[in-house]
Amino acid sequence: MKRFNWKTVWAFFAFVCCAAFSFASDRAASFPGGNDALASYLQTNVTYPESAMKNNEIGKVFVSFVVEKDGSIQNVKVEKGVSSILDEEAMRVVRNMPKWIPAMKDGKEVRTSLTLPIVFHLPNKVLEK
Repeated sequence: MKRFNWKTVWAFFAFVCCAAFSFASDRAASFPGGNDALASYLQTNVTYPESAMKNNEIGKVFVSFVVEKDGSIQNVKVEKGVSSILDEEAMRVVRNMPKWIPAMKDGKEVRTSLTLPIVFHLPNKVLEK
């Protein structure tokens, strides 16, 4: 009768646990409080510029930025804009965001590049896609 090899069982168990831990430690950068908190932050802090309202300017501004290892926001720029006025407001709001929860890769905090769409719309205007 063949003996059961406990060393093999323990080695396999340790491998599975370590592999599960390393996969679990990877995560994307996130706004503190999640997506609902981010939406609330944008809703509270975006100010529609008066001149843009007068000109009926609407649309989505796509702002890219880097979340650093410490959660700070750097390298803010407009990837796709609507107008200089709305673009500047979108960048202002992103620059003033609180620190994010940084991304993790293999258990270490890493820099991450993200793009965030910020929608400007007027109540009586329909935003085209």
